[in-house]
Formats: sequence, C-alpha cells, structure tokens
Amino acid sequence: MYTGQQYASDRPPEPNLGGLISGILNDVKEIVVEGVTLTKLEVQDELRKAKTAAIEFGIGIGVLAIGGMLLLLMLVHVLAAYTVVPLWGCYGIVGGGLVIAGAIMLVMGKRTVP
Repeated sequence: MYTGQQYASDRPPEPNLGGLISGILNDVKEIVVEGVTLTKLEVQDELRKAKTAAIEFGIGIGVLAIGGMLLLLMLVHVLAAYTVVPLWGCYGIVGGGLVIAGAIMLVMGKRTVP
C-alpha cells in the first residue's frame, strides 16, 4: 500500500554541487563551440557569395567595356562616312570628346570627395 512516503531507494540520488557546476560548464563549452562553428560556416558562405558576385561583376564590366569600345569605333566610322573629315580626324574628334567627358567626371568626383 502507498502511504505517500518514498523509500530512499525510489528517489534518484541528488547530484552534488560540483557535478552540477561541471555539467553547466560542459554545456556552456558545447554551446560556445557550436556558436563558433556556426559563425565560421556563415562567414565561409558569405565569402563564397561575395566571390561569386565579384566574378560576375568583373565579367559584366569587361563585356560592357568591350561593347563601349566597339560603339566608339562605330561612331568614328559613322563620322568618317557622313562628313568630309578624314578618318584620323574622326578618331581625334571622338577621342577629344572622351577626354573632355572624362575630365568633367574627374572634376565632379573630386568635388564630392571631402
């Protein structure tokens, strides 16, 4: 018959203070190690994404630069075809326009930098 009392053998043994502190320290150690591992994996993932984006950006700039040069060559030959200016003069006109545009952009950029 159960009288509400428990026998000493029915109760689990109470852990001592040293065992509790040791368990807590082990748990904290595991959490810190898992946190460091997770942070490392997140950083590696972000670096991989940044590397992919940089490669795509570089390829885009390269293709854009080639396209721009071809358009400039086309502009030179259009000027040569529809004007009496010789081909070397058309290259000079387009090149001079680019130099002026570049100088204006440099001056504007210099103004924005404190």
